[in-house]
Amino acid sequence: MAELGALLAYNDDGSAGICNLENGRGTWLNLQPQDQDQKQDQDQRPYAVWRWMAAYNGRPACLMGRLAPEAARLELRASDGTVAEADVVDGTFAAEIAVDMVSLRHARERLEAHEAASAEGRAEFERLMADSRSEMTKLKVRVYDSAGTLLYDGAAINATD
Repeated sequence: MAELGALLAYNDDGSAGICNLENGRGTWLNLQPQDQDQKQDQDQRPYAVWRWMAAYNGRPACLMGRLAPEAARLELRASDGTVAEADVVDGTFAAEIAVDMVSLRHARERLEAHEAASAEGRAEFERLMADSRSEMTKLKVRVYDSAGTLLYDGAAINATD
């Protein structure tokens, strides 16, 4: 999803990757291991998370990755009942959802209150990252197969994402 700053790629041979985009140009490429399906089995989720971003400074929350072969559709759900259908293309998915992540409402101000290179600035950044992870675990994911059978209903991310 270019508007989210990423290009996802998947090949039938199992190779996959995500390219970070800024101003329409790639800034880095992260190739995913071909044993990603093993990780999915361990997680008992029919999807793998390649990138997530919490909602802050007016931006929506987003979740991107790869679906297991049996999965066809993914929904991202907020606690207020809002549902966002993921774009699914060639085994990859990307979803964004506008949601109020309370602990991140003033993320920019929290960071700007400290000098970035200072110990306080680094500590505040770490607190924001922990708050981001906590807020993202409140988002739920539902994954369905092509017949509409529910394959997964649970937290969007886990401790290893």
